[in-house]
This record gives sequence, C-alpha cells and structure tokens, in this order.
Amino acid sequence: MKRKNIFSLTIIMVFIVIGSITIVSSIYNRYFKPVTPLKVSQESTLAYNEPYKILKSENSKEVVYNVIDYERNLTYSWSFSKENIDIPLSKSLEMDINLRLNIDAITNNTNIINEKVNDNKLIVTFDYHGNLPTKAKVLVDVQKKFKNGEHLYLYYYNPELDQIEFIDKDIVVKDGYVEFEIDHCSDYFLTGAVVNEAVNNPKSINYVIIGLGIIVFILIAITLIQSKK
Repeated sequence: MKRKNIFSLTIIMVFIVIGSITIVSSIYNRYFKPVTPLKVSQESTLAYNEPYKILKSENSKEVVYNVIDYERNLTYSWSFSKENIDIPLSKSLEMDINLRLNIDAITNNTNIINEKVNDNKLIVTFDYHGNLPTKAKVLVDVQKKFKNGEHLYLYYYNPELDQIEFIDKDIVVKDGYVEFEIDHCSDYFLTGAVVNEAVNNPKSINYVIIGLGIIVFILIAITLIQSKK
C-alpha cells in the first residue's frame, strides 16, 4: 500500500475515534450522567419555622443543606465543598446567607428575562444576592417544565450590564431534578434551547460532529481516488 494511502487511512481512523468519543460523551451526558439524589437527613436541623425547614448533613468533603419550603411548596438542596474557603463554612452560611430560593417568581429581573427570552424556561431566583463562600451545587425540581432526559442550558441575567450570560451546559434532567453549580446568587434560568442573544454561548457539539464527518468523508474520497491511480 502506498505511503499516502497509509497516511490517509491513519488520519481517517484518528478522526473516527475522536468523533466516536465525542458522540459517546454527548450521549452519556444527555442520558446517563448521574444526578445527586436529594438527600434528606434528620441528623441536624439548622432552622425550623412555619415557612420552611433546613436540614444539614456533612461528610469529609462537603456540607449539604436540604431545604423544605412549605410556604413556596418547594424542596431543593445545596452542596458546598469544604475546599478553598477561608472561614468555617458552617459559620459563614448559618450567620450570613439566606438559603431560600424561588421558582418563576415575579421580580423586576425576571420580568426583564421574560422580555428578552421567549423560549420555554425555568427561572431560579435566590433570596440572597451576592458571592458564596465557595462554589455550590444546587439541586432543584424542574419536572413541571422539563422531561427526564432533556438537555438544558444554564444562563444568568447580569443586571449591571443588562445582558444574558451563558453559564453552563450538559445539565440533564433525571428523576425530575437537575443539578448546577454556581459561585454567587442572583437570577438564573434553565432552558432547552441556546439563547442566541446571550454572551459567551458555547459552540454546539452538533457542529463539531458534522465538521468531523465532513473531514472524514473528504479523506475517504481522497484515499479512494489515490488508490485508483
């Protein structure tokens, strides 16, 4: 076999492998990526009054706060990593941060989000606005808006710049819940479609796969042409 043919076949195999890995990764993130189940523990009750109850549990790596909000009919959880924080996490959270959130609440910012984005979405607003002591994973119920297996994007509304900003993708609905990571509390929303007007949108993985397919097709065509010479 000619050296050119061997080189072309090698290139083809490389792109096929890359494309296969990309496709498998996309399928895994969309349908099989595990979502942390809602943890409800009675070990430590941090706060309990008529509107809501907060249950606290922890291990060597993280602190988990499970919120049962009777007033808003919501159940959700926060998971905080114990790494890279300057002050004890328990003191920071228990003294300064309100852990309550709301879904599709009516505020000035949510009204603006609704004006800017017409797509089906779920808006998550936090009673506390500001930086968190460390990154947190928030687990919320989205089954009223999205179906299991749906692939969602997370966006943030920046009121100072009056713009929508992309935060994360590959957020998969599992058992009616999604989990996403934030480092500050403000106004976010989840949607199944890319918001074209948003800042820093990710390149669609579909375009990457299509591009790889075109390259592979061209290389195969070149190899076949050369083999006939």
